Amino acid sequence: MKARMSAKAATNRLKEAGLEITEHRLQVLMAVGNTAHPSSAQEILEKISAKNDINRVTVYRILDLLVEHNVLNRLGLGEKSQRFCLRTANEDEHPHFHCTRCDCYLCLDARQLPVDRHALDDLSLDIRHVDIRLEGICPACQKKLRQLDEATPADKPV
Repeated sequence: MKARMSAKAATNRLKEAGLEITEHRLQVLMAVGNTAHPSSAQEILEKISAKNDINRVTVYRILDLLVEHNVLNRLGLGEKSQRFCLRTANEDEHPHFHCTRCDCYLCLDARQLPVDRHALDDLSLDIRHVDIRLEGICPACQKKLRQLDEATPADKPV
């Protein structure tokens, strides 16, 4: 999901969510919306703080607010590890890919892995959130591994 988030688009998203438009909220939303991959709060802070006077607590509060109002998705990745990505209009959640070699995260097109919540109705579950994460090796790391394999003699004794 390669989003380009202009100031106008960010303003509209905040309005649609019923949120007051502030400079810090715009900057956080644009930082997330202009990244092709889910970002950590630290990465977002680093992007914004170079241009604006904003502190870590403010960034965390804004991220929480944007998740609460369905503007962003939060990926829970274990204890104290979270990443954030833009939630597109009329979308619940979308799947993500995690490269176990370089630790990058990628947003995947939701149509690639649909989740049929109605199929789970017989279980009497009140599902509030779906988080699908695929793990493996990204194309860039696959390429590096192939290059290593090609550089290593195949008939080397084991």
